[in-house]
Amino acid sequence: MLRSFLVATALVLPMAAQAQAPRLSEIFEAKMRPGWKTDTGTYIAALHLRLAQDWITYWRHPGESGIVPTLDTSRSRNLSNARILWPEPRLYIKAGFASIGYSDEIVLPIELTPEDAGQPVELDGVLSVGVCADICIPVDLALNIVAQGAGAPDTMISSAMTRRPKAAQSAGLQGMNCSVTPDKRGLRLSASLQIPPQGHEEFVLVEMLGSTMPARVLPTERNGDTLTGHTLFRTKSGGGIDRSAVRISVISEHGTSVHQGCALSD
Repeated sequence: MLRSFLVATALVLPMAAQAQAPRLSEIFEAKMRPGWKTDTGTYIAALHLRLAQDWITYWRHPGESGIVPTLDTSRSRNLSNARILWPEPRLYIKAGFASIGYSDEIVLPIELTPEDAGQPVELDGVLSVGVCADICIPVDLALNIVAQGAGAPDTMISSAMTRRPKAAQSAGLQGMNCSVTPDKRGLRLSASLQIPPQGHEEFVLVEMLGSTMPARVLPTERNGDTLTGHTLFRTKSGGGIDRSAVRISVISEHGTSVHQGCALSD
């Protein structure tokens, strides 16, 4: 069976902000959802969040501004790997910046891989996230669950796992190219996509998988049928860009599409 325990929460706030911040219970509710053991021997559980009106939390990448979610599972037992299976996010414009995330209610599936498949997995982790409205608050969520046995299906978790970003070609991507230009702070990687408008607001997130170079995403531009996103990789050594490792996500208020590589055939 899977037994879920209380999801503890803690705020980490500067003293000056504590007097102005609303109570945590007014912002969101959080609990763990137990799940099931998969045919491959992993376990699926989930974090279930309900956010107050006008508050958002962030996707695996926050966009132009925000707090990058981090998961620390170092205190867990019999856990080889924990992976959040991020559902499709939406685009929000906060204080003039493009933020990528979720509002209202969200279920974040978590895949747990045991070191020893014959023993229970004891997840003792901390998920550090940001929740934002007019202000942003960093929150540490203590995630505790013991996974063992077959568990049981959970339609909310299953539904969240099916709501993943779609392929950009299914969103109408007709062509694309990447360009790399020197910048005094490093290298600017630009991805231009021939794609119909995806929503009233659009944002292109350009990433390079596996890169350790500090990066800053820049504003997106649309010119007719061409949508262009930019990321500045800060490097003093002239590090190169691996075009096959470039991942491009197009996010709007309607959803997210993803393309891997710098050519349509990649």
